[in-house]
Amino acid sequence: MSVTVEDLLKLPSLGGARVAAGKSGLKKVVTSISVLEYANPQMLNDDLFPGDFYGGEIAITGFINAREDVPLQLATIRRLYEGGEVGLILYYVGIFLKDIAPEVAALADELGFVLICMPKNRMDLRYSEVITEVMHAIISEQKRDTYLVGEMLERFGYLPESQRTVESVVRMLSDRLRCSLFLVDSRFRPVNLAVWPQAGESSMEELEQFYGGEAPGASKEMERLPSGRWVFCVPVKDADNAGLTLFLVREDKKLHAQLCLQAAEAVRLFIGVWSRGYGNVGTGELLKAILNDEPVKMRRLAEIFRIDVKSIHHMLLLLPRKKKAERNLEKEVRHASTFLEQYYDICIAGIHQGMGVVFTGQERTKMEQEQILEAFYEEGDKEIRLISCPGLENTAQVRSAFLLCTEYAEEAGCIFPCRHILTGSELEFAGACRQILDAGEGAILEKTACLKGLEEQDEELYKTLETFLLDADSNIARTADLLYVHKNTIKYRVGKLHEFFRFRIQKMPEAGRLYEAAAVLRLFRDASLSKRTKESGEV
Repeated sequence: MSVTVEDLLKLPSLGGARVAAGKSGLKKVVTSISVLEYANPQMLNDDLFPGDFYGGEIAITGFINAREDVPLQLATIRRLYEGGEVGLILYYVGIFLKDIAPEVAALADELGFVLICMPKNRMDLRYSEVITEVMHAIISEQKRDTYLVGEMLERFGYLPESQRTVESVVRMLSDRLRCSLFLVDSRFRPVNLAVWPQAGESSMEELEQFYGGEAPGASKEMERLPSGRWVFCVPVKDADNAGLTLFLVREDKKLHAQLCLQAAEAVRLFIGVWSRGYGNVGTGELLKAILNDEPVKMRRLAEIFRIDVKSIHHMLLLLPRKKKAERNLEKEVRHASTFLEQYYDICIAGIHQGMGVVFTGQERTKMEQEQILEAFYEEGDKEIRLISCPGLENTAQVRSAFLLCTEYAEEAGCIFPCRHILTGSELEFAGACRQILDAGEGAILEKTACLKGLEEQDEELYKTLETFLLDADSNIARTADLLYVHKNTIKYRVGKLHEFFRFRIQKMPEAGRLYEAAAVLRLFRDASLSKRTKESGEV
């Protein structure tokens, strides 16, 4: 058994503490404890938490430098949760932090992130007492419980979905065994690595030289490297990743062989269950590192493949519309990569979170990007929608654009069902429409007031307006094709719309208001999305 948050509450130093929020996380495993205080609260999230994985830590804080900044407290909790932390122990509540804000408690409850409040209005409490007892409990339990696979399974089950990766397992094993882990392929290319201590030096180059650039095909007991470090080598094999080898490196003393074998078994298990085909190392891993915001891994892989990630300026996403298209996604991604290499300098392609992703760099042709994508779409699977995000300046913008796609792709598809190529701008627009729905009935009525009466008076006329604006780019002939009527009929209806609104419906900024109102109404009428809104109690 491992030490859980619930177990910590039985320690004498936490005897007077109470659980203020996040009770659903009490069964989470605690592997270490740290102190969270920072002199400059503006730098708190950007510098202290740059996307690293802290799986299983619990932190002590008084939120002293963020005591009046509730948004910063919320952002910190979200970042800690995303990094795998299990909770916070709050000190000096009532003195520095006057009280736990309702919004903070609500977020902790939502995430299952435990907030433990030490006795209020007490200045005589010391961080060191809790730190000493918590670390003693953890180390004592680790000495008793040496079944790593079971422990990793237990901890993995509580991780956020975004952290359920082989990279997280390697990091957790590194922290648990207090050694560096290097997972490499048959050509000694790193698939994953975790250095311990985290600020220490990597042994990768020394390992590569020691083994002559070729990973051993069988387990090797502890050997001494020229630097004096001890290394244990064990293959990680199953049907899909026969070429992987795990190296465990420790600075001061040998690791027990059984623990090393268990570590390899844990890695093999998680590769088999969550990351089939993980041993197929390629630029797809670099793509994942960029989208998962893993800067160390990204830089290392970029060096290996000699790719300048700063040259990425465009991201193309391939979204299957139906289950059948999902089966063809890998083939379509390969096709996209081959096709786009004709027009762009770099091309990184792979599949991430059920979507095909292709990164491209500088154009090699003066041909417009829209024409290139139209040509690709005509050759490809028509059940796959494309999302084009151009003008990206750095990997942070790439990740932001990807998150925007995962958040609002469904809404964009609902608003623009006739478009097989969507843009990042259209996703932002869809997100803005979604936020209007989420704001409630009053916001919806205010946004759609300009259309009041049209749908009730003349449904056919309203359908023409909606199609003309959202589907046909205000083109008469295209509107006629979509509605299966003669273009003269559309001209007549557009004239009637001019009369109804008392302005030309193509005239800006009036047309912009009509466009947004029509989009909000279309989104609201969509059965699945409007049901979700109603169930949330917002409309």
